[in-house]
Amino acid sequence: MRIYPTAGLLVRDPVKRDFLPDEGREVPDGDLYWVRRIACNDATLTPPALVAVAPSSKTDKTAKASAGSDA
Repeated sequence: MRIYPTAGLLVRDPVKRDFLPDEGREVPDGDLYWVRRIACNDATLTPPALVAVAPSSKTDKTAKASAGSDA
């Protein structure tokens, strides 16, 4: 099964001895450690929602300001 950490939490993988990555990881089905992490809401079977990042207009404003000062 593939599990994901709950947003804002760091969940240690006892086998790999690192933190569960945000993109999730395949773990053995029925492993009691992961079943407990899911039961206490430290981890989830649901992937996190993708966040769309809007392009920054700050660079556009800076470019226009510098172009206007040369004229």
